[in-house]
Amino acid sequence: MSKENHIVLTTINYPLLLKEYYNNFEKHQELDSVKLWVVGDEKTPSTVKRLCRELTDSGLESVYLDITVQEKWGRQFPDFYRRIPYNNETRRNIGYLNALEDGCMRIISIDDDNWPTPDNFIKGHSLTGKEWDKQLLSDPSGFYNVCEHLEFEPSRHVFPRGYPFALRNKLSNPRSRSLQQPVDIGVTMGLWLGEPDIDATTWLNGKVTGISYSGQDLFVLDQNTWSPINTQNTSVVRELVPAFFCVPMGWDVPGGKIQRYGDIWGGYFLQALIQGTEFNVAFGKPLVDHRRNPHNYLVDLRQEFWGMILTDWLLDILREDFYPKEDNICDRVAELSEFLVGTAIAKLPSWCAPEMKSFIAYTGETLLIWAEVCKDILSYSQRTKRSGPSVPSI
Repeated sequence: MSKENHIVLTTINYPLLLKEYYNNFEKHQELDSVKLWVVGDEKTPSTVKRLCRELTDSGLESVYLDITVQEKWGRQFPDFYRRIPYNNETRRNIGYLNALEDGCMRIISIDDDNWPTPDNFIKGHSLTGKEWDKQLLSDPSGFYNVCEHLEFEPSRHVFPRGYPFALRNKLSNPRSRSLQQPVDIGVTMGLWLGEPDIDATTWLNGKVTGISYSGQDLFVLDQNTWSPINTQNTSVVRELVPAFFCVPMGWDVPGGKIQRYGDIWGGYFLQALIQGTEFNVAFGKPLVDHRRNPHNYLVDLRQEFWGMILTDWLLDILREDFYPKEDNICDRVAELSEFLVGTAIAKLPSWCAPEMKSFIAYTGETLLIWAEVCKDILSYSQRTKRSGPSVPSI
């Protein structure tokens, strides 16, 4: 029988933090509910395989997907696999699909610099997939700045990476409303102490450290109020894994390659895809300690540039022009694919580089392939569930 919680990360380092996660799970008696997937890359040390074996022997089931294993797995879905670049954090998508094949109830995505705090990490994500009958949080602007619940040193008003620039001149104006009927929490965004997930323009204005969190354990957003969703300390219910796609980056654009917005655009795609469904997005606890890997912020700025200046445009067209009609999430992803290839490209700003037009078309095509892979895996899982045997490991 599959575990409820499948944690996925990709790394090119030796992920020493996994020993701290083991301690957290052992302390809170959660080892039996967790399976860990470590997605390697070309630069990942070979010793990671031994670490995963040691964790498994100690009671934390851990699978290391090295490049050889990934390539073998990818022969099932060659059109998809060739679209996931090497030396890129979007290889985590392969971990998501392996967890989906294995029967996860929820996926928890972390980065290799997201260290656990004393919080019960699994308990904090355990409401993902559960009903919520308390109040929903909304903002008249349509967006909510979750960083307003973090205290920073030095004291600064900052915004999460991917927050619309058009709204960065004001504070959030939250409203709460009671529910007529319960909703389901489809996604939980745990927040971060230490170094927050902010963009290069903010880092270039000076170092900032998150020292505390204020607020209730969990806030749930109205579907019409969005916030950036990243892949750091974020859980998603099984039914929404097809909507939780980390968009492959690395496309050649003026100034280099577009990077570092695959999770942000994927998170906004998810919020567009769940409109009118029973699912809502939550944020709050559990917290992680973000001990950020070394960064050159000028390089980050160059890589983030096209993502930053086009995110406001993307949000406008998603909110104004994209209305998914299908009931099935995979089919909704296919609708989004068609929307990007057609409507979105036609509405690109005139000043946009032609390379970005090609990138958005390619992203639309990749989403369609991703949707088909997810549909195949979910269909296979349903058939084997009815007939008895579990999904074979690969």
